[in-house]
Amino acid sequence: MGFIPQITCRRCGAKFSKLQSRCPKCGTRYVKQSSRTTPTTASVKPGTAAATRANTNSRWQLIFGSILVVAVLISVIVLVSASLGPKEATKPVDTPEPVAVTTPPPTPTPTPTPEPTIPVTSVTITFLNKAVGDSFTQRIEWAPIQLGADVYPIEALEKATIEWRSSNKEVATVDETGLVTAVGSGKCEIICECGGVAAHVIVLVP
Repeated sequence: MGFIPQITCRRCGAKFSKLQSRCPKCGTRYVKQSSRTTPTTASVKPGTAAATRANTNSRWQLIFGSILVVAVLISVIVLVSASLGPKEATKPVDTPEPVAVTTPPPTPTPTPTPEPTIPVTSVTITFLNKAVGDSFTQRIEWAPIQLGADVYPIEALEKATIEWRSSNKEVATVDETGLVTAVGSGKCEIICECGGVAAHVIVLVP
């Protein structure tokens, strides 16, 4: 059996005797390989136009390949020479020693002494520089009445201000100067305040 050549099935890969025409495993038929040689092409035959073109192409390919190799070699040489060139030594930078700066202590700011505030002791509502009584009458058709205020002591006005207001603005109004204007029937209070001290007068509008 050892003298009988073995063949391998081209489908399943099983080996069987060359005397058998089919694979005993899958039944694939054994096909004998062709003994014919591969025909030569026209470019292989010397003296033909195809052979001339093939030789010309081969020469140009050789030239281009040589140029490419030379260019690569030049590039490599330039890169290597640039990397191996002399490098300037980096001089160490002298770092100056820190100088201790002495900060003088802050000068304390003197606290200003507050000036004494003169308190208001009394406020009096006046009309034509005379004190107004507890009430007065003001008609709508009349002209507005200008009231004034006497503050004691007068030095208190350096820090304090006089404020006017009405308890009912639908009856009478008063502006920041003490000008009273009747608006509607009824009565209301006109208040004059300065430094926390207030004076009152009743306005009657018939």
